[in-house]
Amino acid sequence: MDNTVDLDALTGKEVLQAFALHDLELGWLQQVVFQMEDRFLTVAVNTETDELILSLLPELDFAALGQRFSTTRIANQRKRLSYIWRMTNQRGYEDGFQLEFDDVEGTTVQLLAEASQLKLYIFQRNR
Repeated sequence: MDNTVDLDALTGKEVLQAFALHDLELGWLQQVVFQMEDRFLTVAVNTETDELILSLLPELDFAALGQRFSTTRIANQRKRLSYIWRMTNQRGYEDGFQLEFDDVEGTTVQLLAEASQLKLYIFQRNR
């Protein structure tokens, strides 16, 4: 996983919306994008190592992304990030990432790299 992204700087930021990007050929989930106040956090899979790649970008070219991926909005409610985890499995692979939001439902989003694709799980404690 790219360790250069300063996750501490994201804590408390408001996520405006989130998108899932699926590969047009295979239909696999390849990236998830979280739009923050002034930047985009992208989570993708390194297909050679099956580890996650985190990127923090000032902007995204949605037209270019539309040529490679189908886009599905997975959230459009404004929620603040309260905790962020990088997850490492027992073999030392950095193949998991988790976001916890400060909302009434207690929403947690977990992303795992598995067989060159991304797995997305959304949990809510209070439902």
